[in-house]
Amino acid sequence: MNAIRQTTASAADSELKNIPEQQIEEDKGGITLPETLCTLLTEKNNRQVDIMLEQLAAGVQVGNPRMRLKAACYLTDALELLIAHQEWQRMDKLLPAAEIALAAAVENEVGAWQMITALSTFAAYQIEMGKYASARRALLTFAAPNALPASADKIHERVEQLISDLATRPLLELLLVEYLFDKERGNDAGRLFAVFGTSAAEFLLEPQNLKQCQDKADALLRLFGEIGQPAEKSLCMLLRQTADWYLIRNIIRLLGEKGSIICFAEITPFLDHEDLRVKGEVLRAASRIEAPSKKDFFLKALKTVPKQLTELVVSLLGDIPDSSLVAPLADLLDEAALIKNKAGLNLQAAVCQTLGKIGSVKAVPTLKKVIAANSGTAGGPAEQQLLRAAEQAIQIISHGGKHKRPGVPSPDVPTQNNPFAAREAGIIRTAMSGDRATAARQLFELIAECVQEGDLFNAERLRDRFSEINPNAIAEIIQSAELIQEAKSGVQVRGYLDIWSNLLHELTSEEFSAIYHELENRVLEPEEILVRQGERNDELFFVNHGTIRVFYKKNDRKIYIKSLSDGDLAGENFFSTSVWTVSMSAVTESRISILKRSCFERWKEAYPGLEEKLRNFYNSTNNIRDLLQRKGLNRRTFDRYTLSRKVDFQVIDTPGKPLGQKFKGRLFDVSRGGLSMVFRMAQQKHIRVLLGRNMQITIPVVGSPPELNVQGQVLSIQPADEEMGEYKISLVFGDALEQEELQTVLG
Repeated sequence: MNAIRQTTASAADSELKNIPEQQIEEDKGGITLPETLCTLLTEKNNRQVDIMLEQLAAGVQVGNPRMRLKAACYLTDALELLIAHQEWQRMDKLLPAAEIALAAAVENEVGAWQMITALSTFAAYQIEMGKYASARRALLTFAAPNALPASADKIHERVEQLISDLATRPLLELLLVEYLFDKERGNDAGRLFAVFGTSAAEFLLEPQNLKQCQDKADALLRLFGEIGQPAEKSLCMLLRQTADWYLIRNIIRLLGEKGSIICFAEITPFLDHEDLRVKGEVLRAASRIEAPSKKDFFLKALKTVPKQLTELVVSLLGDIPDSSLVAPLADLLDEAALIKNKAGLNLQAAVCQTLGKIGSVKAVPTLKKVIAANSGTAGGPAEQQLLRAAEQAIQIISHGGKHKRPGVPSPDVPTQNNPFAAREAGIIRTAMSGDRATAARQLFELIAECVQEGDLFNAERLRDRFSEINPNAIAEIIQSAELIQEAKSGVQVRGYLDIWSNLLHELTSEEFSAIYHELENRVLEPEEILVRQGERNDELFFVNHGTIRVFYKKNDRKIYIKSLSDGDLAGENFFSTSVWTVSMSAVTESRISILKRSCFERWKEAYPGLEEKLRNFYNSTNNIRDLLQRKGLNRRTFDRYTLSRKVDFQVIDTPGKPLGQKFKGRLFDVSRGGLSMVFRMAQQKHIRVLLGRNMQITIPVVGSPPELNVQGQVLSIQPADEEMGEYKISLVFGDALEQEELQTVLG
């Protein structure tokens, strides 16, 4: 890290030699402020030092530009003195003032660069000390996207070079490893890594780093997302290289959120991808990027996408304010009218809504035709929804359409034209008075009325109010979601509260609410794989509707274990550190909720008994492990021998290079295919970091040489004696031992 600090200093010195010296001359009345501060620091007069620094921090915020500039110069001198006296904590407190001062000093190029040099020196020291959050704050004072005015071209160039010089390979390697594998420091390491922008993004694309992230796709994507715009080029390159549908889908999502017009040409070819989820993400991402060919792309998509995505394309066309879209949409409306089922009616309603959003009067005759065809008939809910969509579209067009009404208030704010505004405001007042239970009940009743009247827009908007009125009103939250879903689909399904009634009996309402708000919902298509045997997935799956097949794969043969249905749980690695011993796939279209293991980190203090309750409920309802044992299905293909012997082990990378220190353990048993051993680790939170890692184990043996080195991958980690901090770790060897080698171990 000393090299980083030297790089910063030398880069600054070389730049300063090329710039004419400029000084702001001021009458300082004899002794200068820097001299006074230096004396106070030397004498350790802490109180006076703090007073002077507070005055400087206040000075950079005064209204007089000349005084601001003077204070900024003094602050720069103060920062250099603090560095010289190693007053790092005081310097950290001055970072907000330094950010303001830099904006004031930017016209004085020498002064601005002098301050940047001091800040980067501080950042380098904080990195050396492992204080990544503080280092990041210091770097962002001058390296954030809007930290410097666009007119400061020369300083921008120097800052880019400085950040590039700081982003050394050893530093990026360290930050990436800590981000991926250190739960305590990982978040700060990742955020600091992202500050290095283009250098960081290009580093991630190197094959060895992609390989290190191959089982951590979400972590890789979060890192690219944190890097932001500088990662665009690297993301496009990764998009061309990878074949993993999950990575492809999420890269496309990131490019849609942060990408420029260049990204449009990169993502749109993936509309031909075989995976429906990728196709859907391409459409959503393309809709967020303004490109000249956007309209043509969506018109082509309208004719080529699978029928499941037609409504999505229609909806996204509504974001393009072009009256030329009316004709193709009217043609689609006529085609949909020939489909005599609910899907046809829903598609017609979607087209009507889009025509309203476009806002062209050319669509009025088409919409009136829809109204005439569906008026005066005793139609069902879908027919009534279509009629309302056409009528509302005409009303929107009469007000200028979605794209021509900048003065209209946001629809999620109650207004006088909102028929529910008065009641909604009253509910909010009730909640603010402290009666949250009554407010939640009244809100649910209002949502039910909206659903009954077919106003699903307001129903969904009002449901979002629960988060501010009473997030623990779990019954009302779930029931309102079910009412809205039933109104949309026209199908009544078994209620969520009914499905999970047994779990509700085991938990308090607050505990169940904590789980419910953390769940991610997902729909599985028939034959879609949920999890594969051997994966390190640590999520807990709640089956809400449908059928999930559990099977074991042996010698390319699938062995049926059981089927999961409404109210079943699955997640053998949620409560223990291991890999999946079975695979699961959907038999029918299935709806599941997913609870991530990381959620428990937020619950330990608020709900200390929740994990144990959930574990007990899971163990009482899930018998997959028992079924595997009854069928004689497990990973053990070799006989195991109990053996107690001291061993050394060490984490290694893929080529076999040691990582970190050696640990000591005690053999528990061994076979030709693997071994298990007991070791001690003080902090439980570090245990999961070892799962899936490669290790080298040194075993004392009889003969010459007197030890045997074997390499294996960690398959599971189980508590052995939690009070003593002991854990049992099981590994599988990359290559099975020969019988002779095993015999030397057994003696």
